[in-house]
Amino acid sequence: MTTPTEADVRHLLNTIIDPCSRAAGTPAGLDDMGLVLDVEVTHGAQSSVRVTLGLTEYGCLMGSPFIAEAYKLLEPLFGPDRVRVELDGRFEWKPEHMSPGYQKVLAAAHVDGRLRLDPRAHAMPLLMIEPVASQAASRDRRCPTQRH
Repeated sequence: MTTPTEADVRHLLNTIIDPCSRAAGTPAGLDDMGLVLDVEVTHGAQSSVRVTLGLTEYGCLMGSPFIAEAYKLLEPLFGPDRVRVELDGRFEWKPEHMSPGYQKVLAAAHVDGRLRLDPRAHAMPLLMIEPVASQAASRDRRCPTQRH
């Protein structure tokens, strides 16, 4: 059997779906999310792999589940003593770390969601703040029973 490549390992790790992306309606694997920070494959008779995973933020609780899933996927290929999965403690993830393909999926989902809300929303900014009307104008807009 040939030793899996870095691309093979990344492909396998991408089958681990980030639950926050799933909850948001746009499921993404760890590699597409930019959470597979490093993969080092050692080839030879004693082939091994070392993987460094990241998290999107300090408070993310998925570090241990991600590591456990990575071991489940990689140990059958390399052997139980030849897999090392570590969690990066720097928490330097940014949206730009996501794969270009997944960024396009998110952009399309964003536009699609806005269009479902209101077809005119595509051209509108995400947040619209209207100026506060004067107190006199506010009084005039009250319900007739509230006018004094």
